[in-house]
Amino acid sequence: MRGLVADMTNLILPRGCAGCDAPDEVLCPSCAALFACVVPFTPPADGIASYACSVYKGATRRVILAWKDHADAECDRALSGAMRVLASQVTRTVTGGAMMVVVPAPSSARSARRRGRRHLMPVARSLAAWYRSMGVRARAVDALSVHAAGKAVETMGRAGRVARVTGSHINVRDAASVRGCDVILIDDIVTTGATMRACVTSLEAAGGRVAACLALASTPKYAVSAA
Repeated sequence: MRGLVADMTNLILPRGCAGCDAPDEVLCPSCAALFACVVPFTPPADGIASYACSVYKGATRRVILAWKDHADAECDRALSGAMRVLASQVTRTVTGGAMMVVVPAPSSARSARRRGRRHLMPVARSLAAWYRSMGVRARAVDALSVHAAGKAVETMGRAGRVARVTGSHINVRDAASVRGCDVILIDDIVTTGATMRACVTSLEAAGGRVAACLALASTPKYAVSAA
């Protein structure tokens, strides 16, 4: 039924690929392939595996902005699949250990209201389901909240982004939801790494053990060699 509704919608309101506008595609094969990379970025703390699916430029940038800021929820499935593939390549799936929680980086309440949803939660739920299919006890937890002022990543530079996050308060909503758990922290775009560092600090202060930080994309300048 869901597929039928989607087909009827496309007949009435035809769509194009979110990255290149190729007709009748959510993501065309070429744009989907851009999210099949393993891009290391500087970890927020020693010993944390830190990787992105792609580099934030060109069609990748257009896809993420369409999905994140222009309500293209049809991209959920493709981007969730990309995150699962990345996790399969860079994280361990040991059974019988601690509970694993997949935690999305937080959006401000204002951003969530503007988008009408917490856009990373479908990705987090999909990733947790994949871990469960591998025999790992896992769940997605919307554990973090943020209170911050300032413009979003797309409209400000590195210095402003660092200043905004440094002045933010990233809190764990319920410490019991992460205490004693292995945490996979996910985000959409890694720019300076400031958001992930703040998230890791809060999660570890609440008793979580951050095992990996995964993102859909990292900016070209934010590489392993970055300071």
